[in-house]
Amino acid sequence: MSARWGLLTNHALVLIHIIEHHRSTLRDIAATVGITERAALSILRALEDDAIISRRKEGRRNVYTVDMAALMAHRSHGKYTIEELASALFAISGRVPSAIELPPGLQPRPAAAPPGSAQG
Repeated sequence: MSARWGLLTNHALVLIHIIEHHRSTLRDIAATVGITERAALSILRALEDDAIISRRKEGRRNVYTVDMAALMAHRSHGKYTIEELASALFAISGRVPSAIELPPGLQPRPAAAPPGSAQG
């Protein structure tokens, strides 16, 4: 059996889940990402240590907040920021939101012509 891999790390998947569901339980986060609760807790603590997320108690639940500025500025691996990586992915897809500024040298691919349309 070959190892499976994905483009996004478990840290990224936890962040995406928290952004979309800021009132999730640890169990919800772990189940959605496909990791153990212990692994989810470890990721949440690491993100808190880096000031990317914060949590506050609301009754018996934690409510998570993501500091997007801290996330965008974070450089944990290599020379690229999250913003630069997102820009590159948008460039590859050919769909660059107007709020995203591409790094120098990166231009989006032209969108493929629909089947049956006249070419150039």
